[in-house]
Amino acid sequence: DDLCEVERPLLFFDGPCRLCQRSVRWVNRHAPDVVCIPLQSEQALESLGGDLGGPPLKGVVVVDRRGVAHVGHRGLRALSVHVKGPMGLALRCVPGPVYWLVARTRFLWGRDDACSVR
Repeated sequence: DDLCEVERPLLFFDGPCRLCQRSVRWVNRHAPDVVCIPLQSEQALESLGGDLGGPPLKGVVVVDRRGVAHVGHRGLRALSVHVKGPMGLALRCVPGPVYWLVARTRFLWGRDDACSVR
């Protein structure tokens, strides 16, 4: 999906998911040029529309500077170019089935009523 070009890459994530919240804190430290936004926010719905931004969530969504939306493990690959060192390489190598297994079981880590990442 192509959206409008953006100044900084955008990472849309499942806000109430504790695994996602931890991951976003990591992204904030290791890829500070990436803007992280909960998928449940109005900004996500406005930016992505109901197809990607509404329920059911289709996975993490990364919008690159060209405005191209990457979903799931492809989103991790798009994110990887902003992360230096071995973790950037690791993000590039996450296979789709592994991503989806973690995504489907992410609530084992816990879930909040709302996103606690600020």
